[in-house]
Amino acid sequence: MLSTLFGWFFGLQFTISVPFIAFIIAAYYAYRYYWELETVGDYSKKAVFISGCDSGFGRALAIKCANAGLTVFAGCLTKQGEDTLQAETKGLSLFTCPLDVTKDESVAEARKFVDKNLKKGIKLWAVVANAGVFTCYGPDDWCTMEDYKFSVEINTFGVVRCVQAFMDLIKENEGRIVAVSSVAGRVSVPASAPYSVAKYGVEAYIDCVRQETARWGVKCSLLEPGAFKTALLDKDAMRKRVDSKYNAMTPAKREAWGEEFKEWFINNWNNTLHSFGSSNINIVVNNYFHAVTAKYPRCRYLCGLDAVLFFLPFSLLDARIQDKVFALLAGGKEVLPNDLKKKFDKKNL
Repeated sequence: MLSTLFGWFFGLQFTISVPFIAFIIAAYYAYRYYWELETVGDYSKKAVFISGCDSGFGRALAIKCANAGLTVFAGCLTKQGEDTLQAETKGLSLFTCPLDVTKDESVAEARKFVDKNLKKGIKLWAVVANAGVFTCYGPDDWCTMEDYKFSVEINTFGVVRCVQAFMDLIKENEGRIVAVSSVAGRVSVPASAPYSVAKYGVEAYIDCVRQETARWGVKCSLLEPGAFKTALLDKDAMRKRVDSKYNAMTPAKREAWGEEFKEWFINNWNNTLHSFGSSNINIVVNNYFHAVTAKYPRCRYLCGLDAVLFFLPFSLLDARIQDKVFALLAGGKEVLPNDLKKKFDKKNL
């Protein structure tokens, strides 16, 4: 038998057994499993607006929602994205519209498009802020302020724009706000500063909005995917991103870091992400769909085994331990930047 911390703290004299605690936890998750099966129903009377539907999670979610009977307004950055999505969903209640989440006027036009095409008897039930970009270029020393602005403009402010554009309808209909963050919004991974900064911003924003809109009956959810092998994690794309930043640096800075370090970084980053990344994007899409259609959606959805088994517990560790673990995950013998090599050589003389 163990005296509980709460009992000691509040001066209460009671004891509780470890098996009883385990029973309470198990009962909670069993009950949660069943209450999460209940859906809102009447899909044919509900519409959802989704950003970033050219490819990946957004496109797959738009198709899944349309097949389920929801009216879908799919924002696409490119005309090709619109055309191919329309062709794939022919006969379904899906409308595409041009959408650049970095521009106020583009988001405003998307709102006008929804107002114009929303049929009588159908209400806008959910807005899904899915559009995003993978903005990992290398160490902060390689990045510019433009890199940070670009990342935040899409990954953070793009979410804010879409949510604010439809907020009045979501409140009126006691609907849903769903946004994508990342495990990088819980833990900052080395060489991901612009991306992590933006994703932490999304987490902060949705946490505030969730509390502010609760009295209107609005429910807000955040998705926190781990590594998924979409176009965002393409190895060639990663190399191009890093090379563009490395080549743009001054000769002195390139000399300080060195070509050897750059190649080690690219290969290590790609190999690490692809070693535990998942190809099953339905994990994310199904969580999105649950957030939109479940009567009792979660506030947060951790997507992927790496998110659940590694990043969640990892986020609770002391920062110094986190640093050591990331150093170990670098794998093999780390290649040092040239200026560090010179510094250590001098110390060893």
